[in-house]
Amino acid sequence: MALADWSRKVSNALDQALAEHIVLTQSKLAQACPKDTGRMASSFYVGKDKPNLTVRPDDWSTPAKRKYSGVGTEGVIVEPGVTRIEIPFYSNKITMDGNWYISNNLKYANRVAYDPIYSKGAPGGQAWFTNIATQQKNKLSKRIEKHMRKIK
Repeated sequence: MALADWSRKVSNALDQALAEHIVLTQSKLAQACPKDTGRMASSFYVGKDKPNLTVRPDDWSTPAKRKYSGVGTEGVIVEPGVTRIEIPFYSNKITMDGNWYISNNLKYANRVAYDPIYSKGAPGGQAWFTNIATQQKNKLSKRIEKHMRKIK
């Protein structure tokens, strides 16, 4: 195999591994975070060379109606809300030639990601964000290996 051909194949394999990694990580974040209306789960955006600052609108979905009795911060749900989840699609090609971000710019996203009180009931557990961030470091290496092995 000529060096130029090999170089192109390596570049393509790296691009495919990174694209797969970003898309799957974005999906894992949306699946694992706590959901009331789905606004936070639907606000994980991909950005190249800088975070995408887009957020879903306040009226993204209908929150549950709660009755508060003064005990705790959650209240009791008296009428369920409507959960709407749509993972934002990144329409450009994901390649190794930049810095990539998966961001969520809702004003409460950081609190829900790190504070166990606000992440209670998350499908991914209370440490959902930290667990995903830790796991994804190892998974990128495995994805790169998988795509590099396909080069012939």
